[in-house]
Formats: sequence, structure tokens, C-alpha cells
Amino acid sequence: MKRLFILAASIFVLATSLYAQSASIGAQEGSDSYADRTTQDITLEDKYAELHPKARTVNLSISYTPLTGEVRFYYTCMAASFDQGEAMNTAMAVFEDFAEENRYKHYTYRAKDKTKYFKDGRDVRMATYESYVLFTR
Repeated sequence: MKRLFILAASIFVLATSLYAQSASIGAQEGSDSYADRTTQDITLEDKYAELHPKARTVNLSISYTPLTGEVRFYYTCMAASFDQGEAMNTAMAVFEDFAEENRYKHYTYRAKDKTKYFKDGRDVRMATYESYVLFTR
């Protein structure tokens, strides 16, 4: 009886150690896809200047998560020349171009758009417009 118990226990230990090795090998193979889970910060060139004629110097950037299709759009300029309508039109144009480049068909807004005012390092009042969308195929 003891021999049978020892034999069963040793088979169990052997089987669990083999499973643990195969699971760790699978985890190493899947580690290459980690880059897909990270958020990519992309600074856009301002080819949308006709959509915001009041603001001359505008910083456009997006944060893109490929795994989920989430995109956050940031429009930053001086507060004196900021117009929310122009920022919204620019965001819509960026989303349309982004969808075309990455083969997405639709996008939906995940949160209400936000506008924030702040002072930069030179004590210049700046404005940031943020839009958060989810792209679907």
C-alpha cells in the first residue's frame, strides 16, 4: 500500500513539473506580444492648419493602444488663440485619417471631451483639448 502511494505521488510530481516547464515556455513565446499592449505616443505633424486658422502654433499628439483600439487626442496651443470648435474639427479630421491609415471603420467617444487651461514654464497661458475615442473594425 505504501509503495502504491509513493508511486502515485512520484507520478504526480513528475507530471506537475512537466506541466510547469511547458507553461513557462508558452509564457516566453507570448512575451513578444507585450509591445502590442503598450501605449504608443505619436506626435503629429500639423497638416490640419486650415482647420484652426486662429491658432498658429499647435501641438497635436495622440496616445494609441493597439490591443484595445483606444486613442486619446491632445490639441495644445496658447489660450489666447484657442477655439474649441477648431479643436473639435481638427480632432475629427485626425480621427478620420487615423482610421483610414490603420484600417478601422468606426469610432465611438468613450468620454466627454475635456478642455484644460494651464501655465507653462514661461508663464504663458496654454489650453489643452483632449478627446478619448475607441476604434472598431
